[in-house]
Amino acid sequence: MKILLVEDNELNRDMLSRRLKRKKFTVVCAKDGQEGIDIAQSENPDIILMDLSLPVVDGWAAAEKLKADT
Repeated sequence: MKILLVEDNELNRDMLSRRLKRKKFTVVCAKDGQEGIDIAQSENPDIILMDLSLPVVDGWAAAEKLKADT
């Protein structure tokens, strides 16, 4: 299962991605909402875990954009 982790805080991103990888998930990371949108559209993850307070495009707007694209 592929998980897209969208988190701007490097420590949180690192900790969460390591924990998910230990559970045998494939993890793809993004640092801001726009990068999250771009990666979601190209990688087609099974699940997206997204912070709501993100730079460039916040998590709410990114989720709306991804939902509209489906």
